[in-house]
Amino acid sequence: MSKKVTLYDIAEELNISPSTVSRVLNNSTLISDERSRQILETAERLGYRKRPIRKHMSRAILNIHLFLPVADNSVSHFFYNISELIEAVQEGFGDVRLNFVTRINDGNLEFLERKKTGQIDGCIFAFTKPGARLASELDARHIPFILLNRKGRKGSSIYYDAAGGMKLIARRLWDARGESLKPCFIGFKGLKEVSRDRFNASLSVFGELGLGFSEADCYDIPDFSCIKDEVVPWIISGGYNAVIAFNDVVALTLLHNLTLAGKSVPGDMALTGVDKSPLQSIFDTKIDTVSLSIHELGRRAGEWLQSWIMEKNEEPLRLVLDCEYVPGETIGS
Repeated sequence: MSKKVTLYDIAEELNISPSTVSRVLNNSTLISDERSRQILETAERLGYRKRPIRKHMSRAILNIHLFLPVADNSVSHFFYNISELIEAVQEGFGDVRLNFVTRINDGNLEFLERKKTGQIDGCIFAFTKPGARLASELDARHIPFILLNRKGRKGSSIYYDAAGGMKLIARRLWDARGESLKPCFIGFKGLKEVSRDRFNASLSVFGELGLGFSEADCYDIPDFSCIKDEVVPWIISGGYNAVIAFNDVVALTLLHNLTLAGKSVPGDMALTGVDKSPLQSIFDTKIDTVSLSIHELGRRAGEWLQSWIMEKNEEPLRLVLDCEYVPGETIGS
């Protein structure tokens, strides 16, 4: 039987201290990037296998890096409640104490090389995805990461069933307008991938219903300033009697400007949003929408990371959550 390779063997091979090897094998970024690569490559060449020691939950303080999307639009921070997300992740971890490091997912990898960064125990990409290089680096360092409400080609992710959510909305609109239904979709260029997913889901559902819905019925806004003078006239001139907005913030802005243009909602125009935004609480009229619970995303992500880090259960996760229809006052009976 061959001898089991230890970190001391790696240290002897490279003529460095065992403590340096230990830091790298435990995902610390206190060691230079070049030295870390050398240690990881040597460990793989020698056949080193890390002993699965479970961390004691009550004594651990884990460093979780939370990546957020680049805010290209000045109002995009209204789309998500980040404090709710952090609280939900902590709930998923239970009694384990967490230290959150929040980062903008701008493609900068310098944080992996900074000695003051400390150990990275896990990463959460909230409403964004890592670039190929960052994902590769995390894999090489054996740092678990998970995507929230985004789909990745590999790795772990939790996202909502966009097609299912659009189907709920389309059915409600069909029930209210029947064969006279003429819908349009207002997208958002600032989150193009998500916007297109929601439009394509609407396209599929309305196609099943036999409606003549196409690309010509989609208007992608670059920002909110064009809604009053460009989007609302486009909706009215197109003869649409139903509007599906990219999310609730877009829907609430449309509601205000459609009313200013003399259109009654839902009398003249049915209107829906997506995501059950907390901003709805400050408006008198409630938008018909579907709920994409931030709390559910965070809690599930926390549970998965806790299982990976603390229990050494390294099974990837691909979880699709169902949307919930939230009735409002903008579709009608």
